[in-house]
Amino acid sequence: MDPVKVVIFVAAFIALLFLGRWLSSFSESAAMPSIPGPIASKPDPGEQSERKTATVVGADLPFPIYVPDIERDRDGKYNRPEFLNYYFEETDLILGPPDPTSFYDDFYLLVRDIGNNHTALYKYFVATPAGLQKALADEHLPALCLEDQSLIIARWDVPLILETVVKKVMESYAEQGEDKKRHALPDHDVPEK
Repeated sequence: MDPVKVVIFVAAFIALLFLGRWLSSFSESAAMPSIPGPIASKPDPGEQSERKTATVVGADLPFPIYVPDIERDRDGKYNRPEFLNYYFEETDLILGPPDPTSFYDDFYLLVRDIGNNHTALYKYFVATPAGLQKALADEHLPALCLEDQSLIIARWDVPLILETVVKKVMESYAEQGEDKKRHALPDHDVPEK
């Protein structure tokens, strides 16, 4: 290959690279449209003043359900992850929603795999039947597609929600050793709230 052609090619490549950077510095940055934001019940403005400014998270409270002690078997595997924190995206754990029979929100459970110190965050969509109807109306949606990690409950009940999610996480964690291709923890690390 002719060295002059190589030099021209490299110079053209560098010129295009700088031109692209220069042009992109003038363009507006537009965020990609995302899935509708957190679909949590919004309190009335008057009610907002009654709510605490600092949101209480599960790490600030005693764990309200029984979980077995963490034990290590002969193979060096642990029976469950360590549960570090839990919280709702919008709803306060102590105060709960304005209407316990009509709410929807994203629930998060932060865990740590003791074996490899991997921290992961599980996310569940939690709603009541009336809350689903409210979500459709509030978000002006003709349909609501629920993901695998969804939980429909009759009314606001933090221990029930936590117990159900912890049970699913522990089942997934137990299956980790049975099927090496399946991961018990989500694939992404998430910062704590």
